[in-house]
Amino acid sequence: AEQFASDMYHIAISHASALSLLAPEGAEAELLAMATGGPGRQFSSPLGHGTGFWTTPDTPDFAGPVVDAWLATQKESIVARVGEARYAFQGHNTIFPTFSFLTPYNTMRVWHPRGPNEIEVWAWALVPAAAPPEVKRALQVATSRNFSPAGNF
Repeated sequence: AEQFASDMYHIAISHASALSLLAPEGAEAELLAMATGGPGRQFSSPLGHGTGFWTTPDTPDFAGPVVDAWLATQKESIVARVGEARYAFQGHNTIFPTFSFLTPYNTMRVWHPRGPNEIEVWAWALVPAAAPPEVKRALQVATSRNFSPAGNF
């Protein structure tokens, strides 16, 4: 999971084409602005753990408008449970050495080194049990889209 919990600035370069295609209608500029300098924090531990996250509330979800609309109906109960700051959290996180999770997609990953130049990634889409089927499907599709035929989102 090397570099997974750092380099927040890579999004605008590495994922610009995906953002322009997959971002909710009209949200591309907002997402790119956030990715290139929105308020956030970066942390890395001497033990290899790390996180990077934005502190911008109500950033559009990468899974699309279906998820955004459903989250809006859930916001009050989520904020009551975890607070406004945690509700707004969108970031990437690694617990060294091989466990990572990515909140904009509700996905977790386990990295399996297969040799000096090869790695296998197992990824899961996490979906709220109470979410309607179309929200669950949108989150699953968003996780699947993290991996293109070339092996990189």
